Amino acid sequence: MNGANIIAHLEKYFPLHLQMSWDKCGVQCGNVDKEINKVMVALNADIISLQKAIDNDCQMLVTHHPFWLEEVNNLNTNNHHGKFMELAFKNDILVYSLHTCLDRGQNGISMNDWLINALDVTDVKCYDELEVGKMATLKQPCLTSELVDRVKKVYNVPVRLAGKEKLIKTVAICGGSGSDDLQQLVNRVDAYITGDSKHRHAKYALDHDIVLIDVPHHLEVIMEDKLVEILNELDIEAISAKSQDYFKYY
Repeated sequence: MNGANIIAHLEKYFPLHLQMSWDKCGVQCGNVDKEINKVMVALNADIISLQKAIDNDCQMLVTHHPFWLEEVNNLNTNNHHGKFMELAFKNDILVYSLHTCLDRGQNGISMNDWLINALDVTDVKCYDELEVGKMATLKQPCLTSELVDRVKKVYNVPVRLAGKEKLIKTVAICGGSGSDDLQQLVNRVDAYITGDSKHRHAKYALDHDIVLIDVPHHLEVIMEDKLVEILNELDIEAISAKSQDYFKYY
């Protein structure tokens, strides 16, 4: 199967028109007409993921975060940008990224649908006009501390908490950097789970009696196994990179 067929299959779920205006989804580099037998799915388009694809005899790397989303001033092979491209071209690897197409998704299949459904919820719906973030009702209400424990266990991540102990019935989630959505969620949900929160977000949560659970950006690694399932609908082999968080926690 060639790369164009694999891309067409992915875009049935996550069409490129869903990407935000500032994003760089789609083909990052490579030949879409080449034959693909094995695909690696990774959170990041970085040298670590690319080398894993090469080491596992993959001809294609599908990522969430795009290579071209970073500011790239040149492709000098003495720096990481140049090294990435050199490695991709030398090994004839097709690199393709989904990012905000995957974040938005459609028909209940998206990054944040996967994340919020992992918490055992019902009545999932979008909370914003862009249809990125999700909100839902917990099937079994719980205390703040119990929700924190559930988040840590379900996603296998460390957390930070701003908010008091109270009964949580409704939650919202946005993987990545969604802290600025906090304001629109006051009086709509009891708790909000997102990442890259700042001091001002914690203060806002406390001032407005909404629980803020801050999780690492790496939470989005859930997409690896989910995309592997989608790619395995095709007559190819797809594997997860099992990407590790850039941060270490002590």
